[in-house]
Amino acid sequence: MANERTINVTGYGELHAKPDTVRLTLTVERTDADYAAAVRATEQCCAAVTDALVAAGVGEKHIRALSLRTQPRYETSADENGARTRKFAGYAAVRRIRAEFSADAELTGRILDALAGSGAAPEIATEYLLSDREALRGELLARAVKDAKARAKAIAKAAGVKLGDVLSVQNGGHGMPVVRAAAFRADSGAELEPEDMVLTDEVNAVFAIG
Repeated sequence: MANERTINVTGYGELHAKPDTVRLTLTVERTDADYAAAVRATEQCCAAVTDALVAAGVGEKHIRALSLRTQPRYETSADENGARTRKFAGYAAVRRIRAEFSADAELTGRILDALAGSGAAPEIATEYLLSDREALRGELLARAVKDAKARAKAIAKAAGVKLGDVLSVQNGGHGMPVVRAAAFRADSGAELEPEDMVLTDEVNAVFAIG
């Protein structure tokens, strides 16, 4: 290819897509001087969270309990002389639950209301997902290739040469983002309708010229 006359171009693709799935990661933590009591309290709260999710409309198959982690907690205090002491404050048991459901604002609001009323007070992190990643990626690359061809034609016309066949195409992008993440409390009144995601990718193409 070193002796061939070529045009090298970069084509860009852009696509706007609305997330169609919400993933909630819910974290519950309880502390007690007794190890077993801390675990028991956390598991009871997790049961309340699961019940609230199901009651609000999340299918049980879309709810998954994640890791349970326990560790001792300590508090540090200082006396009137500034001497600091470290005192055992109990065992903290932490459990996470993950749930996925349709990105519908009404459903999301209903789920958050149910969680707020569960009494478990979970910490909530939410991610907005695009479920059909491969189809979107294919469309994005198709747009990038089309743009590369248009750029190559414009360059060939300006240079007064004839554009030939494409010799090579390589995906030169940084990967398609698929998650828009946010965090909020169940009672925060956060915006529940996800914004459109702007997806971009690029290709590097080499065309022969006559």
